[in-house]
Amino acid sequence: MDMNPNYYCIILAGGIGTRLWPVSRQGMPKQFIDLLGTGETLLQTTYRRFQEFIDRDNIIVVTNRDFADIVKAQLPELASHNLMLEPIRRNTVPPVAWASVEVSRRNPNAVMVVTPSDQNITDRPGGRFADEMLQGLEYVSQRPQLLTVGVPTTRAEVAYGYIQMAEEQAPNIYKVQTFTEKPQEDFARIFHESGEFLWNTGLFIWSSKAFLKALRGVSGYYTEVLEDLKVSYATGQDVRAGIADLYSKLPNMTLEQTVLEKVENVDVMMCHFGWADLGNWDNLYQSSQKDLQEK
Repeated sequence: MDMNPNYYCIILAGGIGTRLWPVSRQGMPKQFIDLLGTGETLLQTTYRRFQEFIDRDNIIVVTNRDFADIVKAQLPELASHNLMLEPIRRNTVPPVAWASVEVSRRNPNAVMVVTPSDQNITDRPGGRFADEMLQGLEYVSQRPQLLTVGVPTTRAEVAYGYIQMAEEQAPNIYKVQTFTEKPQEDFARIFHESGEFLWNTGLFIWSSKAFLKALRGVSGYYTEVLEDLKVSYATGQDVRAGIADLYSKLPNMTLEQTVLEKVENVDVMMCHFGWADLGNWDNLYQSSQKDLQEK
């Protein structure tokens, strides 16, 4: 397959996976473990999945500096400039902001998939992961939208986030009405039965330019932080200090809370690949049971 040079992937691999303790430990979190018994760690599987349709040199892993040696051992093919080491542990906003600045420096026309490294994703009839991701990348290449990725609900799950769909913008792509994170059981049941909601996969697709513009639009304070980092890169100052400043000043919150709930240009793509978050033991069990049934 010919790879589009404007397509990038940002793999977030800095979490410590406390909800899967004691298998997932502070020194060896779940993304670095073969939780599903496939012969690959979750990080290796995630990397291989995206390597199918994104050039290897455009796949970036963001992780905590404490895990640098683990990532290098598990992904020896990963170029050194594609391993971004976080100075402190934070939620998703600082690493995505940093990666967006870095990708914009490399390619002003870049569009990217932002992905966790701890999911179980499989192809299904009518839902091939690579095809649907490419559809999303093409969509954001042509418009300044922030595209979230959802999958149809199969049960009233309280451990997942939900995205409410509004008007259809393109085939299988809808305006986002609301985000709801881990609802109570009664609400989860209503969401599931209504047919208006998708599970939030935590996958996001957008241009680096559109995301940085949205982040700046939320707060002038964020604009100042991003400009300081941009100046550090441009003038050859100590970039590590600029990155540390970015991490200390940007909110320790999710992308949804910080950006997506506060801007208008947010859509959701309804996808049909198999998906499960592996955030806790119940979800891991459900995912493993499905895999066994399919074999």
